[in-house]
Amino acid sequence: MAQSPTVRRLQLGRELRRFREAAGVAREAAAEELECDVSKISKIETGKQTLQAAEVRALLRLYGVDGEESEQVLAIAREARKRESHRVPEWVRAYVGLEAEAVEIKTFNIELVPGLFQTEPYIRAVTRAADPTRDPAEVDRLVAIRQERQARLFGDGPPQLWAVINEAVIRRVVGGPAVMREQLARLRELADLPTVSLQVLPFSAGAHAAMGSMFTIIRLPEPGAQVVYLEDLWSAEYVDREPQVAAYNQVFDRLCTTALDAEETMSLIERAMGESDDRPGGRRLA
Repeated sequence: MAQSPTVRRLQLGRELRRFREAAGVAREAAAEELECDVSKISKIETGKQTLQAAEVRALLRLYGVDGEESEQVLAIAREARKRESHRVPEWVRAYVGLEAEAVEIKTFNIELVPGLFQTEPYIRAVTRAADPTRDPAEVDRLVAIRQERQARLFGDGPPQLWAVINEAVIRRVVGGPAVMREQLARLRELADLPTVSLQVLPFSAGAHAAMGSMFTIIRLPEPGAQVVYLEDLWSAEYVDREPQVAAYNQVFDRLCTTALDAEETMSLIERAMGESDDRPGGRRLA
């Protein structure tokens, strides 16, 4: 399957950063070469900004890259300039691109089922709650994007996925009892995959290492390449400095230790499924 422009833009940024660092060129020198601000070089290297072919060639010359390597990078740059098939915010596209190349994903969620686990009715319910006036066609696009992301879990070379979710995630009835029961069944199904680990952090755990926070740690194919993704309602932040990334990994490890193990997690999800049937309007599904 062809990679999206978002993925290519991220790949281009990482390659240009790798070449720049190998050549010992500072970001300031690269910015001077392109006659731009240093912030543009940073955006390029993190996949947040596209480049014209002439700009790519100028940077490759500065970094001493030529021949076949140069042609490969230029080919990536051409793909990166293509239009996306879905209109989504830039910060969302950047995350989707990172996720598409991840070899390992660790995520902690306090309120919502993680995107890679969500059923279509759950996605639609969350989207409607966030913006009841959203155009139905836009909702369909968002659903399609999420389903494309989820397909990777069942494809070749899926990432190793660790998810720790707060008990509130399985207790909050999103979209009604039937939708929630289907969603809980999906959690149970995905937890059976050999590449997926799912744990619930129970209310009984009390205070924990990430009170009031949620985050995702993405490990990329390059040795040591990790990014922490932090999201709010309208924007996102990416943390890639080694000390901060290490701190988030330590917090995640502590959450895993505090959370229920796999067997206990499945038992709690089963109980939540039964309770969803007992709520007003609930119905037991076959």
